[in-house]
Amino acid sequence: MDFKQFCQAHEFNISKCAVNLAGGSFTMTELKTSPVEFLNLAEDDFERGGLSALVNAMTNSKRAIICQIDQLVISFGYQSLRWNVPKKLERLRALGLLAPSLLRKIVDVRNILEHEYKIPDFEFVEDSLDIASLFVMSASAMFIPFEDVLEFSLPESTCRGSSVTHINVGLCREPRGVFYKVYAYEPDENSGRCVDQCEIPSGHILFEAMVKLSASLMLRYKVEQAFESFDKAYAQV
Repeated sequence: MDFKQFCQAHEFNISKCAVNLAGGSFTMTELKTSPVEFLNLAEDDFERGGLSALVNAMTNSKRAIICQIDQLVISFGYQSLRWNVPKKLERLRALGLLAPSLLRKIVDVRNILEHEYKIPDFEFVEDSLDIASLFVMSASAMFIPFEDVLEFSLPESTCRGSSVTHINVGLCREPRGVFYKVYAYEPDENSGRCVDQCEIPSGHILFEAMVKLSASLMLRYKVEQAFESFDKAYAQV
């Protein structure tokens, strides 16, 4: 049973819900070499100075950026190591884990680092390093930890005809993959009684919409657009 069928089966009107973050402790997947390690190498090269060091600083800035993109995308269940960079960035964009302005800067720097073979000047390498540092640090800050649990709750006035009053979804990572676990609750004398559950797998259109919604609510950034994206995704299921 998919999420839409799940809601329909419990006569749960998702369009009339309030949505709130409810905590969570989802963290990024550890890689053999971390983005921060590449960033440290780039900073060491830059401080050392000289043409060879500038070239190395530029290369390691690019590695830090690509490594951070991979870490984010892999953390949400995508096997991205063999993907080309535009495909990785498209998933990152769909998940809503990066502000568009920073994403554009990363794309611009990556394109220049990938396709330009001229000797880098000091200012360009410095800018590349700054953007790599901003990207890596902002991604790390979001996952201390990532608040992955969303609660969809109906107001009392609309609960008639449905015994389920709220649905909780939370990210899970297991050997079989990454997915949202969905729980439906009926009210009782405590916090509620779970009566049913289903899953939303990584790669599903609603999975990406929920990650984007969580990120927007956490950052309080473009929340209305995130809700619109969720509504569109739900309508397409």
